Amino acid sequence: MAVNPTEQQKQYAQIVAKAWADEEFKARLLQQPVQVLREHGISVPDGVEVRAVENTGNVVHLVLPAQPDDELSEEQLQKVSGGWCCCPDLFCW
Repeated sequence: MAVNPTEQQKQYAQIVAKAWADEEFKARLLQQPVQVLREHGISVPDGVEVRAVENTGNVVHLVLPAQPDDELSEEQLQKVSGGWCCCPDLFCW
């Protein structure tokens, strides 16, 4: 089944909002991200490790995507170049 990026973004936004509002939930998300994501309808394949980290006022995490094994198609390049950020601003700091 294909993942709907818009729906997944909505689910992610709901998780972030809940983490901002509930310290216990945030602590659990940081400690057990796979379980929390699955509980909220985001599919995480078995064997995939997920690390949740939190940006602060003076620490920002830059995540580099995995380098593809093969050359990207035009369609894949368009998806990558468009990017997606959960922040309302271009930069989160």
